[in-house]
Amino acid sequence: MNPVNPARCFLAFTLSCLVFLPNAAAQSKEEKIDPFEKWLKEDVLYIIADEEKSTFQNLTTAVEKENFIEQFWRRRDTDRSTRENEFKEEHYRRIAFANDHFHYAGVSGWRTDRGRIYIIFGEPQSRERYTSGAMYFRPLSEGGGRTRTFPYERWHYNHLPGIGQGVDLEFVDRSQTGDFKLALRPEEKDALMNVPAGGWTFYEMIGAETRPGRFIARDLMRTSGFEGEGHHRTSSNPFLMLETYFQAQRPPEIQFEDLRAAVMTRITYDELALQVIDSYQVLNPKTFLVPITVVVPGSQLTYEDLADGTRRATVELYGSITALGGRVVHEFEESIYRDLRSERERVARDVYFQKKLPLSPGLYKLNVIVRDQQSGRMGAIQRRLGLPMKVPSDLNLSSVTLADYIVPAQGETVTAPFVTPLGWKVYPSMDGEFQPEDPLGTYFEIYGYAIDGASQAPDLGIHARIWDRKGKPILNSPGQNQIVPYTDRVLVAQVFDLKSLQPGDYRLEIKVEDRIGGADVAGEALFQVKEPE
Repeated sequence: MNPVNPARCFLAFTLSCLVFLPNAAAQSKEEKIDPFEKWLKEDVLYIIADEEKSTFQNLTTAVEKENFIEQFWRRRDTDRSTRENEFKEEHYRRIAFANDHFHYAGVSGWRTDRGRIYIIFGEPQSRERYTSGAMYFRPLSEGGGRTRTFPYERWHYNHLPGIGQGVDLEFVDRSQTGDFKLALRPEEKDALMNVPAGGWTFYEMIGAETRPGRFIARDLMRTSGFEGEGHHRTSSNPFLMLETYFQAQRPPEIQFEDLRAAVMTRITYDELALQVIDSYQVLNPKTFLVPITVVVPGSQLTYEDLADGTRRATVELYGSITALGGRVVHEFEESIYRDLRSERERVARDVYFQKKLPLSPGLYKLNVIVRDQQSGRMGAIQRRLGLPMKVPSDLNLSSVTLADYIVPAQGETVTAPFVTPLGWKVYPSMDGEFQPEDPLGTYFEIYGYAIDGASQAPDLGIHARIWDRKGKPILNSPGQNQIVPYTDRVLVAQVFDLKSLQPGDYRLEIKVEDRIGGADVAGEALFQVKEPE
């Protein structure tokens, strides 16, 4: 069972508020208007900023307005090395496409909801069309059960800037006239919503929600959690917190522009020996969650004396993830503080940073650059970040994360760095090296298993084994084992005692057997036991 995607409940409302469309009926007959007014009210209605609109309206002469329009397009030109303005050409292509494909009953395509979204965001990655409606089997996130729908379309975008990854938008033609409206909730396509004995949800059938409750929630455009509707669908799933968190994100205003410039110019810095590690888990059926962990040795930093006697080092960090072709998918930055109260701390503790990012399947490049604020010394890493080419739907594992240590989260939520839904903070091992007296911690997630129809639970065999370099099994089970099932995954944390292992190279193997589905899957991670210090 997939977790509810809050974007489907709330995103449509956000998008519907981006602009105010003129009344379509009143505008069906084109009026003769000033060309500058047409440019403002039609050509760029959906893409002009409020400040730009206000400035343009205050201009008085044709020359001023022509110069403004020229600068307007120049600011948006994606490649100024060419004579063409690719952004402008693409914008007018989208308008033409919208007029050709989304018009109805005398209403121009650019005035419709589908036209507006297409002009703003472009072609979706996929587009499902049900022009006569369809028999619809609801996912449990929408209440389960089956119903008949009005004509509708579902558009999927891998990424919408400032909104998030893996976004689905639905357009519903409730009047069956060709007027597809952007839906605020999935229930809007339900043609049997007002039929008392039709289109029951699974939760209505078992008495866990009521039809009046569904009406209230639909009208409020949100999951209400009262009148017996909605609350049970979204409770007790920490991954929904992550999805909500990412949907609310907006591109940050970058402060460390010089660090960003250093990444863009591909200059190599090695004055600070930083380490970077990444892993991946599944966020939703279309998106991975990728924690990026950075560690800077505390002993290499320069400290300043504070008034209370504390000595503080400040690390400025900038990172980016770019897709093939150089498109920046994510940017992040942080100022990280390292406070010392003794010389012993200076040697024992490093500076840790983690950023959790949603990414679609595929190949990326990860760039990280750090600077010691006091000394100005810098360190940089640029390397490949490869994810599977699709989010798994069958039995599969996340990355197997080796951990230097695992500690209680102490009230922090799953959106915080290093915090897992288990309620523990997992600090990844940067080099995979352990002393014999150190415990070896692991964390991984299991997806795509079968569910027993009677118990509504999986039946998994989870086997962990450590092998030496000669292929001989050394340890056959962890010393500690925590397994927690959620609605769409099983979370596993394990700790191994390494005291019986000799210095050398080892391989941790994880095997998972789905006893119901008859499938199995394996994952592994390499590590090294060092000579005792």
